[in-house]
Amino acid sequence: MMDLSQERPPDPALEERVVSALVAAGLVRRRRSRAPIWLAAAAVLVLAIGFSLWRTRHTVAPGNTYVLLLYEDSTYRFAPPGHGADRLAEMSRWADSLAKRGQLDVGGHLVGSTAPGGLFIIRAKSDSDAALIAASCPHVKYGGRVEVRRFIE
Repeated sequence: MMDLSQERPPDPALEERVVSALVAAGLVRRRRSRAPIWLAAAAVLVLAIGFSLWRTRHTVAPGNTYVLLLYEDSTYRFAPPGHGADRLAEMSRWADSLAKRGQLDVGGHLVGSTAPGGLFIIRAKSDSDAALIAASCPHVKYGGRVEVRRFIE
């Protein structure tokens, strides 16, 4: 048996020639290399940390937490047609000014037929400070009513 000829290893370029021929014939597709999943996760983590450091942070003012409930009753003057965006922009500027002073926690709208038109969660040193913030809300200027309630977590 020892006298029989040994097999020779195939030419290293043979595999590439066979795969190329199969791809050209449309019988197989080349496998694209993919980045490891940990690399994608690391990239997302780096972007999240970078975004959180880049974004402006506002410190929360010391004091109590209050909820401002905005109501639109019969005395409320709605924005004329086509001017709703102006009114919204005015309210946004007011909320941004509170946020810059660290007095705004969150703002939004409530859903439901008897719910207030909107709400803001603010920080104020006292009940009277909260009342002053509520009085400065543009909603009051248009006949809306703002109710101030202390919020206990």
